[in-house]
Amino acid sequence: MSPEKSQPDSQHPIGVVASRTGLPQDLIRAWERRYEAVTPHRGETGRRLYSDEDIEKLRLLRRAVAGGRRISDVAGLSIGALRALVAGDRDETGAASATPDDAAAPGRVSPEALLAEAIEALEALDRRGLERVLAEATVQLSAPDVRQHLIVPLLDTIGRRWQEGSLRIVHEHLASTIVRAFMSANRNGHDRERAPRIVITTPAGQHHELGALMAAAVADESGWDVYYLGANLPAEEIAAAARQLRARAIALSVVYRNGDHAPDEILRLRELVGTLPIFVGGRASEALCNKLTDAAIACPRDLAEFRAELQSVLA
Repeated sequence: MSPEKSQPDSQHPIGVVASRTGLPQDLIRAWERRYEAVTPHRGETGRRLYSDEDIEKLRLLRRAVAGGRRISDVAGLSIGALRALVAGDRDETGAASATPDDAAAPGRVSPEALLAEAIEALEALDRRGLERVLAEATVQLSAPDVRQHLIVPLLDTIGRRWQEGSLRIVHEHLASTIVRAFMSANRNGHDRERAPRIVITTPAGQHHELGALMAAAVADESGWDVYYLGANLPAEEIAAAARQLRARAIALSVVYRNGDHAPDEILRLRELVGTLPIFVGGRASEALCNKLTDAAIACPRDLAEFRAELQSVLA
């Protein structure tokens, strides 16, 4: 009898599981291989087939890891135990974060080592290598730590090295594509229905996404429901999205001054969205903001200041 017939509930291929759980396929395989989190059955062709219970357990494991648990500590728990654990974590709003000693535990990899591996993979244009590092980071670190200690430093390093000339535009584009897909699959676990919405993009003529992706990571970590729209959007399109989504704020990243085009686009956006908070960051933002002083445009000097500005919007 074939595995499919003997296990009628094991009918979901890994692509479906990844879509339903929000976990990258490489990460699902890593949790199987290292921690035996789930044990899929094999079809006649040898492909993995997962049950509904497998999917439920992976969803619970994702929530537990997002709440700060280590996958090695929770992978062996039953679904019932995981439900209780996740419910308890949700109720505990003042849970302590991991101590520095946790990063040095056996089998743990430091964020600095993961960052070095990610840069090495990117330098070699090793797409699969960079994807593996990001998947490994999700295993080793909590979701907030992945964003704060890997994603943001990675994008910052790429932007700096691109500006210095030690990385090419192709490296930036590859990183942007992979990080954007990774962030979409690993969104934070806060309540999306209640979270304030923010639209993040780059204005027309601005094709570099790294600054916008960093802003998206910080906003997501800060509890916002992030609508990342990519790069090079006209003011009218940004305003239309903000209105339809009922966004509480807009964040833009600018790398090039583009003569008067960039400030004109931002001023046009201000006209279209009224008093809605607009944040402008990026390498060209300081020079541009000198032209925007009368338009009530906030220009955070760094990501920490951007985080504080986001908090002030909700105060």
